[in-house]
Amino acid sequence: MSLMTATASIFDRDMRSKMRTPWPYAEAMADPLLLLLLFAPLVGAIGPMPGVPADRTLQWFVPGMLVLMVFTTSAFIGAGFQEERASGALERMLVTPVNRFALLAGRVLRIAATVLVQAVIIVAVTVPFGLQLSVPGAVVAALQLATLAAGLGLGSLAIGLALKNAYAFWGVASMVYTPIIVTSGALLPMEVAPGWLYAASRINPLAHVVDGQRALFRGDLTDPVVLTGFVMALVLCTVGALVGTRVMRRLSA
Repeated sequence: MSLMTATASIFDRDMRSKMRTPWPYAEAMADPLLLLLLFAPLVGAIGPMPGVPADRTLQWFVPGMLVLMVFTTSAFIGAGFQEERASGALERMLVTPVNRFALLAGRVLRIAATVLVQAVIIVAVTVPFGLQLSVPGAVVAALQLATLAAGLGLGSLAIGLALKNAYAFWGVASMVYTPIIVTSGALLPMEVAPGWLYAASRINPLAHVVDGQRALFRGDLTDPVVLTGFVMALVLCTVGALVGTRVMRRLSA
């Protein structure tokens, strides 16, 4: 079975399985939508802040919420491997001759497709309230979000394979969740943070994607932060793919 055929098969299997329980996808959108409803007005009421247009808070806030939505949808799919390992499904799959990378890529494609649908919904909800975006910027922004979803998904799957139980996976997730969210700059501009916290944000890939999304929503496709956001997302993809494939081959050896 070729890589493309195997990937398509895993994608179809995973999509059918997850569509039976769509609640997690709605839950992943709940936080961004609630933050838009409850937190965005507070940001607008604070007054002038670096990079935040005083009269167009949504234009600054929505791109950050899209990145957070991608994070909450993609970063925890590795827990699925814990369930498959407990049921024996993972072991049965590993004894088949299917391409090991396809086992990861099919799941990641499903996540990328999911976040794009979620992003369209969030944008559609906020456009009537003043959000503006150019068509070219929206297309590139969607591609960047899908790339980030793939990178986070591959990283999560790699961690899910490497750890032996769900308790360990969720322990790691709980430790990194808050630092990643805070230093992403999605909620407040990191330019107003203390120097050490701003420096910490520069090593957070999500912070660079947030910057890239805001530039794209402004229609500024040539801003260097757009390329930096793509590079960070691609680095996550590469590392996640290499580590995940290596761990999967070790488990099937």
